[in-house]
Amino acid sequence: MTSVDLTGPGSSGRFFETSNGPDPQPSTKRPEDGRPEDLIPDLTCTREVVRNFAMSAPAAAEAGMAVAAAMKEVMARVKQASERSGRLPTQVRVVAVSKTKPASLIKAVYDSTGHRSFGENYVQELLEKAPQLPDDIEWHFIGNLQSNKVKQLLSGVPNLYMVESVDDEKIANHLDRAVGSLGRKPLKVLVQVNTSGEESKFGVEPSGCVELAKHVKLGCPNLVFSGLMTIGMLDYSSTPENFKTLLDCRKKVCAELGLAEEECELSMGMSADFEQAIEMGSTNVRIGSTIFGAREYPKKNNID
Repeated sequence: MTSVDLTGPGSSGRFFETSNGPDPQPSTKRPEDGRPEDLIPDLTCTREVVRNFAMSAPAAAEAGMAVAAAMKEVMARVKQASERSGRLPTQVRVVAVSKTKPASLIKAVYDSTGHRSFGENYVQELLEKAPQLPDDIEWHFIGNLQSNKVKQLLSGVPNLYMVESVDDEKIANHLDRAVGSLGRKPLKVLVQVNTSGEESKFGVEPSGCVELAKHVKLGCPNLVFSGLMTIGMLDYSSTPENFKTLLDCRKKVCAELGLAEEECELSMGMSADFEQAIEMGSTNVRIGSTIFGAREYPKKNNID
């Protein structure tokens, strides 16, 4: 017997059990992060379906109103931070990151606020959500991208607007070739810089950002070098230094490539520090839990 966790907002807290006949075979469609939902039977019964099933209609409506209100509050804070930095709110893009949350909550934000910039960390999750949502959404992929997932991502998400996590020449080359072979228009990309020096973080070292940016701009005709991205540390005391490092990287990249600094975006700042990031010059903030609530990861012991 296979038990699948259907706990979540508005759920009864019980498990769904398949008990008629022998256990069904696991789906062959496995998410890249290898989380246990891929044991849910049937190719059509993805984790997205399970999440939506788990939420009753009243709970879903309440959750939708909550995320829409949170989005409006975030935009108000972005406006204030932009004004403190001497810029217009329209000069700062907010990417709403819905990792682990159902497509219905993205649609609630889309319908209620008119927001169009959304992001995902995992290829599989983006491939599941994008077809369920309007095609005028501008999707940002912000997670680590494996080369064997590139073509799947580009072909499965026609409205992919930007990949923010190019961290070496290999992935840049794979993206460039895939965009060309699929006949897509040139794809905007950001070079991810590891400004904190943490081994757990992806990104090129600051000393290598100029060469990687040069490679993307001059050696990848199907990519549009659009700027730099960093994650930084969660330790607030070191965050300003991480952001300053990215600002320094931008100066060097722009000097080498002959670009005005306004032509090189800075993607820095998340839920805990986006206001400070904007005040320091960020043009792109990636906000998840402040809008959609805490991430909801499945518990492994819920599947026999």
